[in-house]
Amino acid sequence: MKKIRVGIIGTGFGASVHAPIFSLHEGFEVQAITSIHRGHAHVATHNLGIPNVYTDWKSMLAREQLDLVCITSRPPLHYEMALACLRQGLYILCEKPLGMNADETRMLLKELEASNRPAFVNFEWRLTPIRLKIKEMLNNKQLGTIQSIKYQGSFSGYKNLTSGYRGWDGRSSDGGGHIFAVGSHMLDSLMWWMNEPIVDVIADLRTMVPYYNGQDGIEERDAEDAFTIIGHFRSGAAFTIDFLTSAVRGEGWKLEFYGTEGTLVMENDRDLRVSYGGDYQPIAIDTPEPPSQLSSPANLYYSAFYPMVDNIYQAIIHKKVSSDIPTFEDGHRVQLVMDAIFHSSKNREQVLVKI
Repeated sequence: MKKIRVGIIGTGFGASVHAPIFSLHEGFEVQAITSIHRGHAHVATHNLGIPNVYTDWKSMLAREQLDLVCITSRPPLHYEMALACLRQGLYILCEKPLGMNADETRMLLKELEASNRPAFVNFEWRLTPIRLKIKEMLNNKQLGTIQSIKYQGSFSGYKNLTSGYRGWDGRSSDGGGHIFAVGSHMLDSLMWWMNEPIVDVIADLRTMVPYYNGQDGIEERDAEDAFTIIGHFRSGAAFTIDFLTSAVRGEGWKLEFYGTEGTLVMENDRDLRVSYGGDYQPIAIDTPEPPSQLSSPANLYYSAFYPMVDNIYQAIIHKKVSSDIPTFEDGHRVQLVMDAIFHSSKNREQVLVKI
């Protein structure tokens, strides 16, 4: 099997999830990793067995013979890094969001056109067995015409938010906040499931815990830790998204599809049930167990990220890009919606999404 040489930018999520899961696939060799902040690299990568460790991403790109680069840095750096990789003729897997705004993602798409190769955004949750099953049911019109979707998540984060610093994740200028971190995944899955764009939104972004006063002083936060979004797809189907991470006791995830012939409910990405007017019937989902050698947090991402890795291999080696694998085009589509969400919340108005 031909080996694809991988370089990873970022020693947080890149070291804890990307590196160990890429290493499980016999078609990839993680050849190099680079930190963003000096001093972090060797500590974060000590047990990974990666031969070449850098403290400067530009040096890694200049010195290593790579095929694929994973970008797992903070969002404000994604554009510059992705642009550099594209101009060097490299394949890319970029963490979400693809950019800070649609102007950046549009420029990346323009640059990508000249490369004649695919590039990917890590909306990996599409590829879990339960979400693929939902996609199959919607493609087969098993619920009829979708009228409305409700997607909500609430989590027990109040203690953490009020007892420690959030760092860059609390600053919107640094790409912090849960629209980028969580909402981007929700929006991508919804548009992928429905196979159509979102055309309008009205949004309310909230910072429920706007500051923390600790030993190092007051940390002021302006990045949202809660949001509510109402909108429509091109077909006219409505959706509501509600997310809260500052609950004392959260209830996790719940997703509801209401169609003209049936209702489908998913809870916590584990339980799926359908009703065609009578009692709900469970739908069995076969989810693979992560390998025993995979530790946390990588084992929590295995069912989503390993299929992503394998699909990238097929796309690069066999030139087969599955319609389910998220690309830069999907990243741009999500960014257009997020731009509209930020505008809507700031101006307290409904916003049409630029398509």
